[in-house]
Amino acid sequence: MTSAYAPPQEGDTRPIAVQVDPAFRRSEEGTDDLLDACARLQDLYRGRHFRARRSDEPFVFRYASAGDERMSLRTATFTGHLQGDVPYSKDYVVSWLRSGTATIEHHGGQLTSLGGQPFLIPSETSFSFMMTPHRNNMVHADATFLEDLATERHGGPSQRIVFDHTAAPSPEALVAWRAAISATTPAIVTEKASPLLRHEAQVTLVRAMLDLFPWQAVDVPSSLRTERTARLRVAVEYVHAYADQPITPADIARAAGMHTRTLQQAMNDHLGASPMNYLRQVRLDKAHDELVASSRDEALVSEIARRWGFGNLGRFSAAYVKRFGEYPRDTLLR
Repeated sequence: MTSAYAPPQEGDTRPIAVQVDPAFRRSEEGTDDLLDACARLQDLYRGRHFRARRSDEPFVFRYASAGDERMSLRTATFTGHLQGDVPYSKDYVVSWLRSGTATIEHHGGQLTSLGGQPFLIPSETSFSFMMTPHRNNMVHADATFLEDLATERHGGPSQRIVFDHTAAPSPEALVAWRAAISATTPAIVTEKASPLLRHEAQVTLVRAMLDLFPWQAVDVPSSLRTERTARLRVAVEYVHAYADQPITPADIARAAGMHTRTLQQAMNDHLGASPMNYLRQVRLDKAHDELVASSRDEALVSEIARRWGFGNLGRFSAAYVKRFGEYPRDTLLR
């Protein structure tokens, strides 16, 4: 994102720079040539192995996008069958079909579109897709923009947001999402809208997006948020998602599509910890978060420790002090 703004750090006396508003961009394209349309989409999404075949209806391809680097709204019409692979996508994307169906396969499993219900496109990982002749809408939200706004909800630093791709939006969330789309679209896609009005509309739509699906903030090092390290990032996210379960290094490796030995080497290289040591750190962090959020009159350190897999209270306390600089009981009493 184009910006001259850097968040001030504690003790920083430098003047605060003003954020530069990203430029509005609109694009439209189309063709009635099936192979040309397939190639254009592969280029747009930096995909590979895109393949298409005709359906019974005359072939039409239309694609439009409007917005800026923070957020864009897009529509696509492709009246043929389409499939392919997308190795990596940085944005957070919500899509919904006005006609047709879509099936997406990724490391977490498979999802199939349900009518006009919104669904999430996997981010920062590879996926394959198959689509029947379709007309669809998409909201592309820049990762930094969404993650910064999500700090309003989780209260921590800006971190990767891991949405639950398997969850279906509640009826209330769907109503709120559709209302937000209707209310914000004019400001997001109209070039004459003021920068402030566009920004407020984008903020509203990201907040609705965060209400649409369950999610959690995961502390993923920036060095893992690349295409080359995508599998290791998946392993890290799996640890965070299933830290309360009896998982093993083999489970983590399998979830990331890696050999256990490869996972061990990659974690040592990038995180300075073996898979089990990293899992132990995450469980300590989860226990710490629970102690911070608990009432001293209703929670017991021993129960929280056991819930996160620490059966020996003495060893738990020693590890906790080493990581957080205080005893768990002191965290609970604050």
